[in-house]
Amino acid sequence: MTKTLILSIALIFYAFSSNAQTQYYTGTSDDDYIKAQLKWNTVAETVSGSYYFTSNPKRVYRISGTNYYTGVIEISEYFNGRLTGEGTLYKTLKKGRIVWSGDISNTDGSSSYMYLTRSR
Repeated sequence: MTKTLILSIALIFYAFSSNAQTQYYTGTSDDDYIKAQLKWNTVAETVSGSYYFTSNPKRVYRISGTNYYTGVIEISEYFNGRLTGEGTLYKTLKKGRIVWSGDISNTDGSSSYMYLTRSR
């Protein structure tokens, strides 16, 4: 019984981790250049990752969210473990490139526009 339970847990973990795919993006946040990586888990319908401004690569923001609908991700962003913003990014195709873009509402009351792109 214990071996069966351990094997089942291992298979579930493998299924979730093997369906995760990391992709690398460049883009802007309010016209400042950023680099990002997003890890997609198609089984759990989640996305996680990080981004940083190229002008200050030591200041890394963490991203987590959901991808329940095709072409839409709901994200939360964090800095130093503290929530800094939430928003929705929408997927489009432009000139053969994948683009995720949308508004982020920041916890300080401001908003920013995020634009991420990569080749297909």
